[in-house]
This record gives sequence, C-alpha cells and structure tokens, in this order.
Amino acid sequence: MASGVKVDKKSFATYDEEMKKKKKYKFMLFELTKKFDKVKLIDLEKGDKKCDPTYEDFVKALCVDGQPRWGIFDYEAKKKDGAVLQKLVLISWCQDTAPLRKKMIHGSTHQSVKAKFNIDTCIQASLIAECEESCVRAKLNLS
Repeated sequence: MASGVKVDKKSFATYDEEMKKKKKYKFMLFELTKKFDKVKLIDLEKGDKKCDPTYEDFVKALCVDGQPRWGIFDYEAKKKDGAVLQKLVLISWCQDTAPLRKKMIHGSTHQSVKAKFNIDTCIQASLIAECEESCVRAKLNLS
C-alpha cells in the first residue's frame, strides 16, 4: 500500500540537475520530513565530488541508527572485459530497530521514491552488511 508521500520537488530538481545531468555529486541522501509528508534531500555537501567521497563514506552517511533513509550512489566499476560500468544505485536503509511509524511510512513510500528517481538497481537494507559494496557488485553482476 502506498503512503501518498511524494519526493519534494526542489529535492528532485537538485538530484535531476546536479547529480544525474551535471554529475556534481557522487551520492545524495533523502529522508522523510518530521511531518512525514515529503521525502527531502539531506546532507548534500557529504556527496559532493569535490570532497572525493568513497563508497564507505556513503554507507557511513546513509546508515544512521533509527533513521530510515534512501541513498543514491553513482557507482562506477570495471567489468571483467575491461569496460567501465557506471550505474546509479538506490539503497533503502531501514533498520528493524527504527521507530514503528517511521518504518511503516518508509516502507510504503519506497516504491514511489524508486519510481520518481527512475532507478532500476535497488537494494533494501536493514543491516549494514546488506549495504556493503560486495552486495552492490552482486546486484550489478560484477562479482
């Protein structure tokens, strides 16, 4: 069942222009507002390519105790044939220990977030181990 919560227009425009088109950010983080009425962009500076963020930096910023979030990472890796694969990966982070209301709204909003960002590679994680780079590589058939 969908929650009816939508991605904030300004947050989506920033993602679309600055990350998808201009490639200015290595990652972006999103979470529900305190009123649970929108999904908004947070901690934008952490993913700025000027700071040279790593995948580990992304996981550290995404996986905050009790805070369900979505993270989009611009993943780049070499395939076995030597070609470079570049994909946007969406990770939905929601621990089992998060407050019940947050978990329920996060879960029921996930499909609309995924559809809005139009990202086909998606991982749902409740443990940090499920966010490891090896999981992304497996999802992209790189392992």
